[in-house]
Amino acid sequence: MSDSGAQGWLFPPTGEVGLVIANEILERRHYLGAVSRGRAWIDSDGVIVVCSPTSRLLPEAWLEVSRWCLFGNRNGGSKQWARVRKWIAKEWSNCSTIVSYSDPSQGHTGSLYRSCGWLWAPTWHRLRPPPSGNGNWGSGQQGVKDRWVYVLREDPHRANALAVRDPCLVRKMPWCVYKEPAWKRRRAVPGTGGGEWRRWSATA
Repeated sequence: MSDSGAQGWLFPPTGEVGLVIANEILERRHYLGAVSRGRAWIDSDGVIVVCSPTSRLLPEAWLEVSRWCLFGNRNGGSKQWARVRKWIAKEWSNCSTIVSYSDPSQGHTGSLYRSCGWLWAPTWHRLRPPPSGNGNWGSGQQGVKDRWVYVLREDPHRANALAVRDPCLVRKMPWCVYKEPAWKRRRAVPGTGGGEWRRWSATA
């Protein structure tokens, strides 16, 4: 891989890097371009930037993956996430939840998140898109997005923070509502929790 980083590295460093370096890569490789805040991780599989949540409705102690730019290596997403997850657990020991968004208008199906153990937690915008779309997130008008969460530990406030605050939608599609996963020995049980993305995608 000869074009993996902003410096033309044959083998990029593994670990945290400054946003200047991350942004040089994002400007060339990510459709949303550079970021103005957060902390970045780079390795041979790609670049990830994490920051405090953009939504004011989410706890400030949570984190948001604002950019995830992969270099196209086989299984690169799951391999990189395993490393980044350890980094986050070390640097943000009080964080219980990580949130991120995929963009259906760009052909994103959320397969990367699902393969890495993330859970679907839709907003009401996704279930009932407003005429204005998803507003302006700093890079122009955008379509509605799928919201995904990665749970690091139990959090009694998480389900409420991720709730769909539209009684009509909840009655119509209760299976779309985020549910906490089952826990065993302080670990989320795979295949439990979240909304039923596959059922939603089949009917959307």
